[in-house]
Amino acid sequence: MFKSFKQYIATAATIVLLATAAVPAYAESDYEPSYSFTDVGSRYAEAVDFLYATGIINGISTTKFGTGQNLTRGDAAVILADTLGLDTKNAKNAGFKDTFPRIAGSVNALVEAGIVSGVTADRYEPKEPLTRGAMAKFLNLSFELSDYATETPFSDVGGVFKEHIEALYGSGIASGKTATSYGTKQNISRGDFANLLYNSIMFSIDDEFSSIVSADLIDSKTMRIHFAEAVPEDYTAEDMTEYMLIIAELEDGQYITSAAKNGELSSDRMSLTFTHTDLAGEAGTLYIDDLELPFNYKTTQEVTETN
Repeated sequence: MFKSFKQYIATAATIVLLATAAVPAYAESDYEPSYSFTDVGSRYAEAVDFLYATGIINGISTTKFGTGQNLTRGDAAVILADTLGLDTKNAKNAGFKDTFPRIAGSVNALVEAGIVSGVTADRYEPKEPLTRGAMAKFLNLSFELSDYATETPFSDVGGVFKEHIEALYGSGIASGKTATSYGTKQNISRGDFANLLYNSIMFSIDDEFSSIVSADLIDSKTMRIHFAEAVPEDYTAEDMTEYMLIIAELEDGQYITSAAKNGELSSDRMSLTFTHTDLAGEAGTLYIDDLELPFNYKTTQEVTETN
């Protein structure tokens, strides 16, 4: 999977985690989403909140997400290229005669990455609605889900989209419109696409990153995190460090975000030690992954462990 995307989703997940974890349990009913859309019901709220807060998807206006509107092939390309962090400026021209400036770079980058193709050799049909079958192809190839493919109970799954629908079904990202129908040829709405894209991102986070089970605050600028499993050999300490984003909520309500630096993996690859913004003279709570670590460096440098 694209390295820039791996780093992005780890960062995005931490940001959204803070937005919810920082709200006391008794105040959850008062939590306000990041968007101001009036057409987003409870079925789509979590996905739209995440995607909007992380800058992946905007609304069709300041007050409308367009939940029930069909998603066009052009808009789908823009959303996916942005999500994956593809180079939309320097991608090779795919040769489509019907793309336009707002979406051309995204389409070119996705074609170059082998994720999308045109309706014909020279037409992408960006203004046409995206079907559920094509959506399955886009998401399967974007998130590399083929290993999870399994046979479906749907009677309308076949042809070029069969393997992609099986991948989404096997990974648990998508289900059918009914118990026996996937709705392959049906158009997908912006709301349903938001849910499926969100499901794909969350699945990738869980699949790519070994869970952080505990963390030690060594001093005001150094942390050690412990993983549930050993970090795979093809990931370097630098790779893992790039994925870490630390957020500190100070006593006065201010937030400090910090990227991890100078990471070192333990010999058994079960822990990672790194530095972050110095919190000397501060007190509050540190957030990383789903952990909350109280700290107080106002007078002494306390060492805190959480499990």
